[in-house]
This record gives sequence, C-alpha cells and structure tokens, in this order.
Amino acid sequence: MAIRSPSKVSTRYAPQGRISMKQTALCTVLLLQGAVAYAAGADAPSAFAQPSERYLLQFAKPGEKVFVYERYDGKGALFQRDAATLVSPVKVPSATERVINGMAYRLRGLAACPKPKITYKAQQWDCTKAAQDYEEAIYNDRASVVLCKTLVLQSKKGEPDAVSCFSLVGAGNANDPYNVAYDDDEMVFFDMAAIGRNKDGKSLRPDLEHSAYLGGQFQE
Repeated sequence: MAIRSPSKVSTRYAPQGRISMKQTALCTVLLLQGAVAYAAGADAPSAFAQPSERYLLQFAKPGEKVFVYERYDGKGALFQRDAATLVSPVKVPSATERVINGMAYRLRGLAACPKPKITYKAQQWDCTKAAQDYEEAIYNDRASVVLCKTLVLQSKKGEPDAVSCFSLVGAGNANDPYNVAYDDDEMVFFDMAAIGRNKDGKSLRPDLEHSAYLGGQFQE
C-alpha cells in the first residue's frame, strides 16, 4: 500500500472496546503510515497540509490547553492567526459541528452522518453519539493544542466558518509520544461524515477520498 502524503494522513486512535482482527490489522497499517509521514510533516503555515507535531508544539503552554485559529487567503498564505487558552470543553453537536471557546465552526466540505447507525467499538452506534464519544475524548481528554484553519477571511454573523481542525495529543514521552489527530479525516474514515459534492458531482474534499475508501472496510 502506498504511503500517502502528510496532508492526507492522520493518526487515528482505535475506539476502545472489542475490535476485530481485521480492524486491528488495518489500524496497524494506518499508524505505521502516519509515523513515516509525520517525519516530513508541515512545519510552516499551510492552508491545506496537515501540520506536524513540531508545528503545533510551538503553541503549547504548560498546564494549559491552547486553541489556535488561522485564516488563509485565496493564495494559501497565512492572513491572520489568533491563539488563546481553551477556556471550556469543546462541544460536538454533530459529526461536522464544533463549538470552541463559545464559537461555532463546521468541518469544510463534509456532511454529517450519511447513515444513522454505524459500526463503532465493534457495535452498532447512533452515528452522532459515536462522533461525540470519539471527538470529545480527543479534544477534551487528549489534546493540549487545538488548531483550526479556514479560508474565510472574515466571519459572517450567524454562519459558522468552514474549517479543518487538528489536535496535538500525547504526553511527549516514549510511552505516549506526540501525534496529530486530524478531525476531518477521522470523521470520514469512521463513516461519521460523508464527503460533499458540487453541482457537477466533483468531490469537495479529494484529499479525504482515500480515507473514505479505507474506512469503508470497517463498516463491512
């Protein structure tokens, strides 16, 4: 299996509970892919590439959770960056909605829960509840830095910015090394969100198509 570029790879944490041998084998392959790709991860601001753990570490503060919000212009250049303490737990109203520091965001180019029930933790779960269980654990239990980035230069009142979000997870030691969790990728991989299409049927997130293909094997 070919190793994907850093922008298309994320470290996914296997859901707790009984996991089949097929799922375990697939997770092992994905984790090995992620370990290699992260070595060449994006260490500079990028509108689309997945950031490396080194990039996120520059925002980390001892004893604090930090939320970083980056806006990029139409040419992909960093336009604005804000960093603040994450003052309250991240809320996950749906598979594609996030509320961070009281502001609502939506994952770019994705539609929540194409099926009401999915296979999660080797059982049938309500899709929204599964997404909440998985992502709330990442954001609120594991993450020390949360980065979301958008191509929206100015937010519109009452309309959530379209974003991609990443979390720095781990303690940074040999037993629990740093890794980057990629929210968009995880939702697609676990069949909690579907990739949107434009009026011509073209994918709104071609960067996530391979994750959708791999994740489909979990649902078989």
